[in-house]
Amino acid sequence: MRVAHILRDERGVALPMAMIVLVSITTLMLAFAVLSQTEPVIAHNQLRAGQARAHAEAGFERAVWALSQGEGVLVPPGTPGPAGSLKSPLLIPTPAPYNGTAFIPNGGTGGYVVAVTSPDPVASPNHRQITSTGWTPTNSVADTRTKSHRRIQATVERLPAFAFTTPCALCVRGDLGVGGNALIDATTDVSCGNKKGSVTAGSTSVSGSASIKGANGNPIDDAIANQASDYLQNQIDPNLFNGITLDAGNFKLLRALAKKNGTYFGPGYPNGTAAGSPAYTGSTTFNSSNKVKNGIVFVDTVSGTDIPTDLLAQTPSDFASVSISGNPFQGNPVIPGDDAFAGWIIVNGTLNISGNMKINGLVYAVNDLIYNGTGTGEIVGLAISQNIRDTSATAISSDDSVAAGNSRIKFNCSNLNPPPGAPIGFAIVPGTYRELSD
Repeated sequence: MRVAHILRDERGVALPMAMIVLVSITTLMLAFAVLSQTEPVIAHNQLRAGQARAHAEAGFERAVWALSQGEGVLVPPGTPGPAGSLKSPLLIPTPAPYNGTAFIPNGGTGGYVVAVTSPDPVASPNHRQITSTGWTPTNSVADTRTKSHRRIQATVERLPAFAFTTPCALCVRGDLGVGGNALIDATTDVSCGNKKGSVTAGSTSVSGSASIKGANGNPIDDAIANQASDYLQNQIDPNLFNGITLDAGNFKLLRALAKKNGTYFGPGYPNGTAAGSPAYTGSTTFNSSNKVKNGIVFVDTVSGTDIPTDLLAQTPSDFASVSISGNPFQGNPVIPGDDAFAGWIIVNGTLNISGNMKINGLVYAVNDLIYNGTGTGEIVGLAISQNIRDTSATAISSDDSVAAGNSRIKFNCSNLNPPPGAPIGFAIVPGTYRELSD
């Protein structure tokens, strides 16, 4: 009985309980004391990291501005752009402060170091890689303060500046035959430089009353067609065409823009008619019964993929085949109220234009371009036939691009500006933006 009574006796419990609580509170107080010492450091480091990232973003945006405002992008080659801008094509080595060595202060919290390069100036002349490193408070080794830096990188691209980079009003990577009463005229607009009437990788033949007129700055010579200075033929230098060749990145961008504009014709999309039309076959006709609206018109291959440059890898049946016809009796093949098409027509294959249709802008055929115009129809801008398969080198066709009948191609600078919705300067290539670790 006495043992049980002792076990039930609670006298003296308060002291050990108080000691336990006191020890617990003391431990917590010590922990909070430690945190009070480290939290400001952590917060300070986080602030510096955020500032460094913001400076890196600022450097990146500055590089995009410099590329988009430079000579050969918004202003003609030979005309300097704004101070601090970069010309196109990019100089090698890249001039300061975009060579990755110059620290550029940005406000009072730090700055950035930015490097701009051309990943592949031959295969991808319209791409640039930007690497920007933001520093806070500085990147100087003489500064003993705690530093933070963040590095970001992305590829940017632009659509070709066709008005500045094209050497001609009609550019053909193959043979060219100009007949009938056709006129190829590069003298109508020289505000973005003097152009040849035509430049071809193969031979050029002129027959009938047709004429080719190039601009060389001499009004008397410019008025006389078919001189030696009016056109160039048998040009094997690929650089003549590099600046006006759409690459894979450009095609991807143009597809997306055309889909947004409702003017994409490819797999999964109507073949120029109402929804529920037969599966896309690559063969598309634009006429008075099947009109196309202004903007970027992209007619894709049957598979919806780019045509390989390797002849052995190509499937000719996959090429798009587009026919555009119009005359006063049919009405122009554009939306009602428009007397001409305005924009870019991109065909991932062969394009055949006939009849009385006026196009203000760019006509771009990855393979053949056949143009047989009538009446007052004309192309006012630029026509490009890339002849990716039917080239003079392969001898598949003797006339890879034919301008016959009453066809007229007149060069115009302003008509080659990217249509509404398309970027004028450089923009990030989706999927390339990333933060780099040391």
